[in-house]
Amino acid sequence: MNSIGTYLKKQRVKLSLSLNAVCEQTGITATRLNRIERNQVNEPSPEVLKKLASLYQVDLIYLYKLAGYLENTDISGQKQQPFNNYEILSDEERNFIQQSIDFLAKKHFVANKEEYHEV
Repeated sequence: MNSIGTYLKKQRVKLSLSLNAVCEQTGITATRLNRIERNQVNEPSPEVLKKLASLYQVDLIYLYKLAGYLENTDISGQKQQPFNNYEILSDEERNFIQQSIDFLAKKHFVANKEEYHEV
């Protein structure tokens, strides 16, 4: 299972961002980010994770779960709208879109299986 630091470093490297570039764009010091990536900080603050999620274009909820701030049970039962205008679609249209998403996600997970793990 990947740690929060390992995951964040992979995302930064994937985007070809240096520690200093992240610092310039988020205000998180390069030293702090380096410590997070090396797992020397047990739980990066929610605010730090929010900044990194935005810059790295990753799901904030996933980062909160990976860091231990949320469990699946914390968010199950919460009404979520997966995309804009969800509420105006028919059940049939929603099911079609969900099936399409499931198909694409399965292809993505198979292609990137070493990067994903159960949180």
